[in-house]
Amino acid sequence: MSINLDEVVAIDVHVHAERNENEPQDPVTAEVLSAAAAYFGGHPPQPTAAEVAAYYRERKMLAVVFNVDDEAGMGRRRLGSHEVLEAARANPDVLIPFASIDPHKGKLGVREARELIEQGVRGFKFHPNVQRFFPNDVEFYPLYEVIAEAGLIALFHSGTTGIGAGMPGGGGVRLKYSNPMHVDDVAADFPELNIILVLPRE
Repeated sequence: MSINLDEVVAIDVHVHAERNENEPQDPVTAEVLSAAAAYFGGHPPQPTAAEVAAYYRERKMLAVVFNVDDEAGMGRRRLGSHEVLEAARANPDVLIPFASIDPHKGKLGVREARELIEQGVRGFKFHPNVQRFFPNDVEFYPLYEVIAEAGLIALFHSGTTGIGAGMPGGGGVRLKYSNPMHVDDVAADFPELNIILVLPRE
């Protein structure tokens, strides 16, 4: 099954897969969710990539789907991008797979990015708040080089976030990392890199 654009109502370029099939929720994530529920008065949905596919198919929409690898910044076990890829292969009519790599993984992260590109990801999601990095730090430029060489997309969270809301000190999540001006340097230094800035709905 392939994408029939004549039947597509819209494309959502920012969709999180929040958990893996048949795996318990990471305890750090559980703590963050509990605080968010108390703060906002509700429980954020925690869909798998397959559940994202079903949700968007019902609405005749495409979804750019990913998770966030923030092992260094948040200390929670990564979900990994392979389940996202598997779900996209099973649902090519609705899912566009992006990957996430913690920039702090250095050369190992660069190698993983190349492997994921070979496996079919269409772009990479970065969340500077929870990954705790300044996007314009040249230490992370080799990762952008790989993405740019492949002609893919770098999608950056920017602005505020609800993650850490209701926790002492915001759970250590710092907004300074997601100032969109940091991505301005990346755009200037990588004019061939396709960049999307996403703004939170919180």
